[in-house]
Amino acid sequence: MSPSLADFGLRKGINEVIGITKGEWINTAPLGIIVEDDGGRKAKVRLYSNHTRKNIRNGSPLWINVIDDAVIFALASFKDLESTFFESLDPPVIKGALSWCRMETELKGSYAELELVEGKLLRKELRAVNRGFNAIIEALVHATRMISLRKYEKDKVEYYLKLAEKCGGDREKRAAKIIREILSELP
Repeated sequence: MSPSLADFGLRKGINEVIGITKGEWINTAPLGIIVEDDGGRKAKVRLYSNHTRKNIRNGSPLWINVIDDAVIFALASFKDLESTFFESLDPPVIKGALSWCRMETELKGSYAELELVEGKLLRKELRAVNRGFNAIIEALVHATRMISLRKYEKDKVEYYLKLAEKCGGDREKRAAKIIREILSELP
């Protein structure tokens, strides 16, 4: 039986992962992978006009890393991760990733249709749901909308950052600091 998305931690709904494409450099970005059938091999992702979309249009596969590190999400939201963040560049695997998958892609409008080609489960770690981590993800959704779509959502970002600081651990608190520092530099 061929592996399914669920074998790599991708479940029905929107799954926050780090997407990696290759072009002039290795592009890393948080992506919300939309899964309708976790027992299957197909998903989709909405892509705006960015490096990820450009690299896919130019033929790059999409590698996804399932990772639960708030700092990695914060950094990758605003810049590409340097090679020191990777345990492997072929395939591209970020240090601490729980799994990786290589997806074939087909652009259709504002979405990329994805099909699982291969993947590997790297770590089986138990972790309870951490409200602080989830709050960092929500803060990043609103922060990146502020930057890419020019939507004013600073109040929402701050709400989630305060929640992350209240409910999160050291990595979530560090991620909140990174987000605040980057947003403070915006015009």
